[in-house]
Amino acid sequence: MKSPLKIFRIKPEERLQSTIALTVIVALNALFIWRMHRLFMQPGFGPYWKAFERELHLSGYDPLTYLGVTDWDVVYQVYRHPLLSFMIWPLNQINEGLTTLFGVNCVQYLVALPLIFCSYYSYIFLYRIHREVIELRQLDATLLTAYHFSFAYILLSFIVPDHFTISMFLLLITLYISGVCIKKSREFRWWQSAIFFYITAGVTLSNGIKVFLSGFFVNLKDFFRPKYLLLAVILPAALLWATATWEYRKFVLPKEKARAELKERKARELKEQVAQMTPEQREKFEEKKARRAVVLRRQAAKTGTPMENYGFLKWTDISTSRWQSTYENLFGESIQFHQDYFLEDTLVHRPVFVPYRWYLSYVIEAVMMLLFAIGIWFGRKSRFLWMCLSCFAVDLFIHVLLGFGINEVFIMAPHFMFVLPIATAYLLKEFHTRWLRIGIALIMLYLFIYNGYLLIDFLLTPIKAVV
Repeated sequence: MKSPLKIFRIKPEERLQSTIALTVIVALNALFIWRMHRLFMQPGFGPYWKAFERELHLSGYDPLTYLGVTDWDVVYQVYRHPLLSFMIWPLNQINEGLTTLFGVNCVQYLVALPLIFCSYYSYIFLYRIHREVIELRQLDATLLTAYHFSFAYILLSFIVPDHFTISMFLLLITLYISGVCIKKSREFRWWQSAIFFYITAGVTLSNGIKVFLSGFFVNLKDFFRPKYLLLAVILPAALLWATATWEYRKFVLPKEKARAELKERKARELKEQVAQMTPEQREKFEEKKARRAVVLRRQAAKTGTPMENYGFLKWTDISTSRWQSTYENLFGESIQFHQDYFLEDTLVHRPVFVPYRWYLSYVIEAVMMLLFAIGIWFGRKSRFLWMCLSCFAVDLFIHVLLGFGINEVFIMAPHFMFVLPIATAYLLKEFHTRWLRIGIALIMLYLFIYNGYLLIDFLLTPIKAVV
C-alpha cells in the first residue's frame, strides 16, 4: 500500500512556483505578527479576551482560535464546528509550555504554522486540479492558480486566525482526489468518504455535504448501495452528531446554565437598584438604556430578519437584498477589497453594502463573471466541473437563499471562490490563445497589486490606527 503522505510531496514542476507562493504566505503572516505582537505577546492570560476582542479587526473574522490557543476552552459553536476546539488543543499545550519557558504568549507564531501549511497546500492542490484533472498546460495551470490567490479574501485568509483556510485546504484536497478518481475511473471508497467527512464537517459542518457530493459524482449509482450509504454517509454523520452533542453537554451546557443564573441574579439586583434610585438617577438610567437599545436595533438591522428565532434558523436572513449582496459582496468584496471601511466589521462600523470608488472595479467583476459563465458552458460535459458547481450550489443555498452570513458573505470566500478559476480553466482549455492568457494575466496582476497594496498598507499601519 502506498504511503498516504506521498500526496504531500512537491513535484519538480511545482517547486519554483510553490516557493514563490510560500514566500508570499510567510511574508504576510510575518507582517501580521509584527503588527500585533506587542499586544498579543504580553505575559499573563487574564487580559487576552479584551485584547483580542478590541484589537483584532479583520473584517468579520473572529479571534476564537487565538482565544482557544491562549486559554483552551470550547470556543466555537459546537454544532457548526464540532472538532475545531479539539484540533487546537495541542497548540494550546505547546503554548502553555512556551509561555512558562519564555514568559510571553506565543499564540500568533503557533497559529501561523497551520495557516501557512494549509495555505501552501491549497495552492499545490488547486494547481494539481488544473494540471492533472483538467489537464491544462503547465503555464495555464500556474496562471489560473495564481489568479485564484490574487482574490482579496483568499489573500486575507492566509493570516486570519479562523477556520476558513483549513476548510479551503480540506475541500481542495477532497476535490483533487475526487477528480483523479473520476479521471482514472476509480471508486471513492467508503472509508475515504467517512474520514474526509468526519474531519471536513468537523471543521465546518456545511462542508461535509460537499464530501457526500464528491462521493456521489465519483461513484454515481454505486453511491446508493446500502453498504456505502451506511458506512460512508450514515455512520460518520451519526458519529459527528454524537461528538457535537457530547461536546455541548460536557463543555457548553454547564456554562450556559451558569450564565443564565448570573443573568437572572443581575436582573433582580438591577430591579432593586432602580427601585431605590432618585428621579434624576432613574432618568439618566433610562436614557442610557435607550441609547443601548438604539445600538442593538442598528446591529439587528445589519444582521437582517431571521426565518425563526430558534435553532439553526436564527442564523438565517430573509430581509437583506440578494442582488446587491451578489455584486457588492459575494462577487465583489470576495475578489476586490472595498477601499472604504477597509477590513471593518459589519456588526460594528461597516455598512452591509459599500460601493466601489471606481467603475473599473465593476467592469473587472463583470469580465470575471463572463469568463466564469463561458467556462461553465465549455465544461458542461465535465463530471468534475459539475461536482465543483454542486459544491458551490451548497454555499449559494446556505448564504444567498437562506441568508446565513449574507451580510458578510465575503469572509466565506475560501469555501467556494476556487470554483471561479476551475470553471475558467475549461475556457482556457478550449481556447488556449495568447490574448486570452494575457487578459487573465492582466486581471490577476491588477488584483495582486490592488489587493496587495491595501492589505500590506493595513499591516504596516501602526496598531493605534485600528478602530
